[in-house]
Amino acid sequence: MNTATVPALRTAAALAARRQKTEAALQRVHEAIARLRREKAQVSVAAVARRADVSRTFLYDNADARAAIASAMTEAGERRSGMLVEQDD
Repeated sequence: MNTATVPALRTAAALAARRQKTEAALQRVHEAIARLRREKAQVSVAAVARRADVSRTFLYDNADARAAIASAMTEAGERRSGMLVEQDD
């Protein structure tokens, strides 16, 4: 093995570890959202960050996490407005 391949292998290993860490964090985010829905708790960035043990910065920077939270918040808002309409009737 020459000296040029060692840094390339290290870089590949570091990238794989980072990808794995990100996937694990995303899995925790999805689990946290599901738990909040089951508990009928309000879905927010702060609540998901606490439950998933990730930073708010991660949630804002990662497109998949941001989309999952936005979708959950929209869905919760629609359910809430539907419940309020039913109460008015």
